[in-house]
Amino acid sequence: MKMKKLAGLLAASTIFASGAAMAEPFYMDVNNFDDSPLGATNGLTALIYQLGVNWNATSVFTDDTPGAGIEFGDSVLDSGFGTVSSYLDSTANAISGGENNEGVGVTHQLRFSYNDLAGTVVLNDGAGGILAHYTSGTISIRNDNNTDGDTTDAGEKEVLRLDVFNSTGTIGNLILFATVGFVDPGSFFFPPATDWSGLTVAINARVDFNLDPLLPTPIAPDADGNARFTRTSTLDGSVQFNRVPEPSVLALLGIGLVGMGVGRRVKKQRA
Repeated sequence: MKMKKLAGLLAASTIFASGAAMAEPFYMDVNNFDDSPLGATNGLTALIYQLGVNWNATSVFTDDTPGAGIEFGDSVLDSGFGTVSSYLDSTANAISGGENNEGVGVTHQLRFSYNDLAGTVVLNDGAGGILAHYTSGTISIRNDNNTDGDTTDAGEKEVLRLDVFNSTGTIGNLILFATVGFVDPGSFFFPPATDWSGLTVAINARVDFNLDPLLPTPIAPDADGNARFTRTSTLDGSVQFNRVPEPSVLALLGIGLVGMGVGRRVKKQRA
């Protein structure tokens, strides 16, 4: 691994391991990537502290190491797709008002997908909690008008593409690290006007509402006769952003996606 990537990885790992990571506000210029701005608004969102997200996640586990069942060293391949459903303020409430949210879910919609997130199993607690270590994969974030009824990628504009190279974390709190393969300049900013296209960024996500843990179910073996298992989850969550103090790296992404091979889904405890 290149030293720049290693430095960024260690910095981000330290931030999240210490529990000191707080959501860092950012804003977007929606007019920069969307051709249907909301009325006469200026295209700039209010400060966003978190993104509310919804997605479907599928994990396929291959028993390609000695021993039966899903265990340490077995392969995992994840795919998934979802939408950014809302922009959240500092109190985790949805930002309202067209000038503030620029019509998210009405005139524009950010979507994301991945189909090649690959790694190996690190831990399986036998009750649906599975932690994987990911080393490759691509996550694409696109914009589209969600009123067109199109659930494919056709006609959507990519605004951010992330190439995964490592991960860390625990069951239910996975952090993925990726370099930015592409970013639409002039779309994402930290205040007052710092464009993401030249920064190191860490993104952490938490699943806010889930049901019971899901156990993988058997499917057809692979071409070599190895047993395979799969599970698909429909999840809600929130994503927060933090700068990593390593400006020489384009960006890093860390997403805690329970369901992307991570496993145990715990219902959020509310005060």
